[in-house]
Amino acid sequence: MSEVQGGPVEQPRRSHSPWSLQVARVSGIPIRVHFTFLFLLVWIFLTGGGNLGVVLLVVLLFFCVVLHELGHALVAKRFGVMTKDITLYPIGGVAMLQGRPKPVQEFWIALAGPAVNVVIALLLFGLSFAVNGHPPSLSGIAPGASLIDALFTANLILPAFNMVPAFPMDGGRVLRAVLAFKLPEARATQIAGGIGQFLAIIFGFYGLFHQPPNPIWMIIAFFVFLGASQEVQATVGLSFMEGKYVRDAMLTKYRVISSGASMDEAGKMLLAGFEHDFPVVAGEDVIGVLSRNDIARGLSTDGPSGYVAGQMSREFRRIAPDVPLESAFEMFSEGEGAPILVMEGEKLVGMLTTENLSEFIMLEHAKSRQRNGHRR
Repeated sequence: MSEVQGGPVEQPRRSHSPWSLQVARVSGIPIRVHFTFLFLLVWIFLTGGGNLGVVLLVVLLFFCVVLHELGHALVAKRFGVMTKDITLYPIGGVAMLQGRPKPVQEFWIALAGPAVNVVIALLLFGLSFAVNGHPPSLSGIAPGASLIDALFTANLILPAFNMVPAFPMDGGRVLRAVLAFKLPEARATQIAGGIGQFLAIIFGFYGLFHQPPNPIWMIIAFFVFLGASQEVQATVGLSFMEGKYVRDAMLTKYRVISSGASMDEAGKMLLAGFEHDFPVVAGEDVIGVLSRNDIARGLSTDGPSGYVAGQMSREFRRIAPDVPLESAFEMFSEGEGAPILVMEGEKLVGMLTTENLSEFIMLEHAKSRQRNGHRR
């Protein structure tokens, strides 16, 4: 997530996961399908005895899931929070928001998804009257049920389940937003995350001791517990960055390497210190970044006499020193471990890595505990 605000920031366009395929684009938002979802359809087809009706039901059900995620994304867009993409997985859909919505914004964004399913259910209710002359049956998930009945039932179950206050599900996000009206965001996230983890444990035990054991509930429990833990860690980390700027955390002692240097020289630089990444310069100009993996690949393919220029990455992320530190954190949260070069105009003044950002958070956490200890 990284809609960067508050300063001049550049970053290259991040490529999507190679394991997903874009199938559509709605309001500028790419819709992708993960390859595991295709395996799910094949598995359902084979285990269902080649019943295409069941496969069609699953496809339509997941189409409703995509509409659910679009509900989140389009409401977020109205608040100025953009969505990188929506990806469909066997366990559901994920809308990757870029940026951090405010509590009141998160409240409405979280409600928008379940609201879409309620609207779909109302439309199916009317369609059933028009086609069959009676309302849809709530036993629509039973074998042999009509397509309308099955979709109607599913679109009632989806919002009901999603509104369970188990963070990071929609209900948990609504809870976090409500708590954040009165509490600091980090504390609100810890409370909502704790409730989510507690409910995840209940889901897990239910799946484990159900007769027969239900692996679906155990998978849901795992992802809810993991998602809550990650969200709490990220939000608490962000809380220690409030009021801080990139210059407060950046590395100011680092080594650069010339684009004309050999891979042998690069290897010796790597062994001589603790740095894993080196800005590459041509005279006074920064033209790339050389990583530890680049060095290993260069030594393997070009040998010790190969040139750094042939192995460096010419696309690198940059940020200004006066940008809020949260923006750099969000850039790293995109999932790339490459360093961010801190530049004033075209002049290199520092560097940020995931390691030194983690160390900065650790030290700020320690200072916070010391201050809180004195207050007691």
